[in-house]
Amino acid sequence: MDQPLTQLTQFTTDDAHELLPQWQLALRAEAKSPGTIDTYTHGVCTYLTWCGLAGEPPLSRATMTAWMSDMLQAGAAPGSARIRQLGVRRFVAWLIVTGHVPIDPFAGIKGPRQTQKLVTPLTDDELRTLIATCTTPSHRADEPLHHRRDEAIIRLMFETGIRIGETIALQVDDVDLDTGRVTIKRGKGGRGRVIPIGPATGAVLRAYLTLRAHHRCADSPELWLGERGTRFGYDGLSRALRRRAQLAGITGFHPHKLRHTAAHRWLAAGGSESGLMAIAGWTRTDMLVRYTRAHASERAADEARRLNLGAI
Repeated sequence: MDQPLTQLTQFTTDDAHELLPQWQLALRAEAKSPGTIDTYTHGVCTYLTWCGLAGEPPLSRATMTAWMSDMLQAGAAPGSARIRQLGVRRFVAWLIVTGHVPIDPFAGIKGPRQTQKLVTPLTDDELRTLIATCTTPSHRADEPLHHRRDEAIIRLMFETGIRIGETIALQVDDVDLDTGRVTIKRGKGGRGRVIPIGPATGAVLRAYLTLRAHHRCADSPELWLGERGTRFGYDGLSRALRRRAQLAGITGFHPHKLRHTAAHRWLAAGGSESGLMAIAGWTRTDMLVRYTRAHASERAADEARRLNLGAI
């Protein structure tokens, strides 16, 4: 055991950063979705940054345990910490297969216990305020594009319940404004689907695409353009929407909350559960319950009043 342990301690964060592009290439060769690759990469980069600041070796059980503990103490949700840890574990599994490290230093380490946190959806007033931040005048010449981009993302997410990774992965040719449909080529589990969009979302998407056509990176296939015209990834989307929420005075916001909001609004408007599962890309009813339970009793009370079953 002495020799493998020595090799593990000699592996540095610089070694990891150098190998990241090869690992990402391997993930693409496995046909992993862009959203999955972004999520895994985000977890690994977060971990390596923490290791660098703490001066700890990356392939150490003590380091992994301390990192997870630090994340949770800093307020990260157990689910978020678990997803980041999963990215690191996937990276290390690749390092072992490719012969860069001899054994798994994290074997047997469990992720944080999952809890079903009750997520309260955004109200219609909060959604209106969030959208209003996208119409704020700015003196930056490139800001109108970002206003329309952010509004289009917000409207698309709270209307359709599209996942963050699916949103990021959209390309220009996935949007058909004439028919009011957006094609998700690869959703969770590799499943694709087509989702409808209404006139309001379609109008904002059209406005964004009109501005985008004059951007220096207009020929890029990716739908969303970032600050420097590069691909708009998970971090960019999260920062943009959190900034909007801060301007709107919405506390406790995270982009995933828009998916919960979409699910609640669908059922509250009288939409069917099977329709919601189809548009959200769910194959299990427990996911439906998980995303809609915050206001389940309120919706049930409204339905009971409409049914009026006590009247004979």
